[in-house]
Amino acid sequence: MKKLSFILFATSLICFSCSNDDSTTQEEDTAKLESLYNDVITYSKVNTESCSNPAEWGFVKMTDSPCSATGGYILYSKKATLSVLEKKIEQYNAHKAYINKKWGFLADTPPCTQHNIPSGVKCVDNKPQLSFENVLH
Repeated sequence: MKKLSFILFATSLICFSCSNDDSTTQEEDTAKLESLYNDVITYSKVNTESCSNPAEWGFVKMTDSPCSATGGYILYSKKATLSVLEKKIEQYNAHKAYINKKWGFLADTPPCTQHNIPSGVKCVDNKPQLSFENVLH
């Protein structure tokens, strides 16, 4: 009986502690988003690995915002595991969507007409850069 009581207590504790907490402030939500972004960038190694061979680099879709200078893509060293990086990006995007809805961010943003799709990676001054040879409008 004690074991059953403990199991019920532990289950209820887990259920209530995992509830969706909307009591965070806008600053806390934004700080968490920034932390998730920094985790993606750190894991991608884009700021810590030098680039001498573009074949050692790849790019992956980070956001659905084609209006940015990078078209929503980020670079990553192929030394990083792509599936792990994609999971981190998924967590970032989920939290971004959550706070956009919660705080009404980007509600009145006009649609973007320019779509920058990277054609590859190049090394410039030992740093990786996205190459945009085919820009679609």
